[in-house]
Amino acid sequence: MYIILLMNDTAGRVWVEIYLDRLVNNYNIIKKKVKKAKIMAAIKADAYGHGAIEVARTLELEGAYMFGVASLEEGIELRQAGITSKIIVLSPILYSQIDAALEFNLIPTISEIGFMRVLNKELKRLRTSILVHIEVDTGMTRTGIPYGDAVRAIRQINTSPRIKIDGIFSHFPLADNDGAFTKKQIKEFSVLIRNLRKLKIKPPLVHLANSSGVFMHTASHFNLVRPGIALYGLTSSPIIRYAKSFLPVMTLKSKVVNVRNVEAHTPISYNHTFMTERKSKIATISVGYGDGYPRTLSNSGDVLVRGKRAPIVGTVCMDLIMIDVSDIPNVKIGDIVTLIGKDGHEEITAEECAQKAHTIVYEITSGIGPRVARVFKCRDQIISVRNLLGRWRNDI
Repeated sequence: MYIILLMNDTAGRVWVEIYLDRLVNNYNIIKKKVKKAKIMAAIKADAYGHGAIEVARTLELEGAYMFGVASLEEGIELRQAGITSKIIVLSPILYSQIDAALEFNLIPTISEIGFMRVLNKELKRLRTSILVHIEVDTGMTRTGIPYGDAVRAIRQINTSPRIKIDGIFSHFPLADNDGAFTKKQIKEFSVLIRNLRKLKIKPPLVHLANSSGVFMHTASHFNLVRPGIALYGLTSSPIIRYAKSFLPVMTLKSKVVNVRNVEAHTPISYNHTFMTERKSKIATISVGYGDGYPRTLSNSGDVLVRGKRAPIVGTVCMDLIMIDVSDIPNVKIGDIVTLIGKDGHEEITAEECAQKAHTIVYEITSGIGPRVARVFKCRDQIISVRNLLGRWRNDI
């Protein structure tokens, strides 16, 4: 089943619009910022909810050097969609997935020496070789070879004629809010790279900078950077300021499916967490936490209807939310509601939703579920649509 989308129609009950020209705009701003460093576009978690395949296709045409994903499955999806650029799986893969990484030409991460041993044994059996990146833990304390063990471990990995070290990297845990710790990380990581070079170990790629590192810590750029959230025009922290020319890539929209007038003291939604204080007009919108819209926005979030803000009233349901449109004239069934994005002079950002939902912006966009259609646009022209089943229609 495909969604057949006409130019003057919308994609059903709830959908996101992804503006690929804005993605390109943001990519080119980052490219100018990092100068000679190559760019690994982070497109894990379905490109933070923006659609990994379409994002990868767009950025591959723009010259992105490689793509970063979180799992073997994400990498395979890109290969099957025709992406030919380098793809690194940034998180550890299972030992049992080594053969699949080879089959689909994916670059695994070595983050502990046990994986190296199993990998080397499998490569010998298959009489082949593989590119790898080595993760060093400089303060995340999540995955990666501990910093104090890194030189010894990397020397051991380098002895294998079948394992080709393509890159060495680490992760920032505090790049957007602790400059002192981040500077310490950069210094220690730089020392490690210098020590390896003294031992004639010279990985082609060295990377540390995430989006925050790109804009706040120039010394972390090395020769490859890993922007993620910035590509999509979003900020990970209020202290980060992008150029005004950065644009959010995603909007989230739904429709009014019910409008009714209710009396004062009428309870709304599950558990009656909201009670009207006056005669009110309540509209029901076809979106809920089953689509990834946060339940924590119950009685706290806003949406846009006819260019005006309307508050969410009552508990966010799995498939529906209620809003108070008493002060917005002429709201009717079928009206488009903007949950993230602009309508007239008003705007609700993903960052605002995150703040009100007591979470981070990453969770807002990457949490938008698979039953929400993705409509890909470029300068307001629809170029492709993905429906619930992940199938594509490009000939609209």
